[in-house]
Amino acid sequence: MKALLLTALVAGSMAFTGCTTLKNVAGEDTTGTHDVHSMQNNSSPVTKMNGVLVDSTNHMTLYTYDKDDLNKSNCGKVCLVAWPAFLAPKASMTKGQLTTIKRDDDQYQWAMNGKPLYFYANDTKPGDKNGDGKFGAWDVIKAQ
Repeated sequence: MKALLLTALVAGSMAFTGCTTLKNVAGEDTTGTHDVHSMQNNSSPVTKMNGVLVDSTNHMTLYTYDKDDLNKSNCGKVCLVAWPAFLAPKASMTKGQLTTIKRDDDQYQWAMNGKPLYFYANDTKPGDKNGDGKFGAWDVIKAQ
């Protein structure tokens, strides 16, 4: 019974993300998450690279999810396997384009103009943009 439930969970994850292998669901990251937090000094947690926004620490591409509400993530546990949240160390006092939201799991996540920010698990090196346009719902943030 447990094996059947596990198989159903994996198959559901793959169907939800449109991936055909578990490696495609979780990418090279075997944990299924990118627990990347912004720096705790006064530097910005994001920077620009190759025309898109990336995190300042590892330079991995950041994405928004069209199905999110303003200041609320609608990417649940299964979704987060392929689209890890860009976590913030605490609530941000910043105002303007870059702020934080409090997730349903009580963690803080960076947001751009109220849209929560995510990584894509299949982006394996800085500058990869493999998640752009996925399922018509995931978009890179164009640098201005």
